[in-house]
Amino acid sequence: MSDWDDAEIGRAPICPECGVTALPAETANVLDSPFVCENPGCEAFGEPV
Repeated sequence: MSDWDDAEIGRAPICPECGVTALPAETANVLDSPFVCENPGCEAFGEPV
């Protein structure tokens, strides 16, 4: 594993459409919640990332 791969562990994904960090779709007490785009100006707003 490279240093770059190590840096990605535990980080939220980035929306491929707008480049904004995605946020969990569910509240913090839900484990393994999917991440969604939270940028209202993005075509992928609310879509899983």
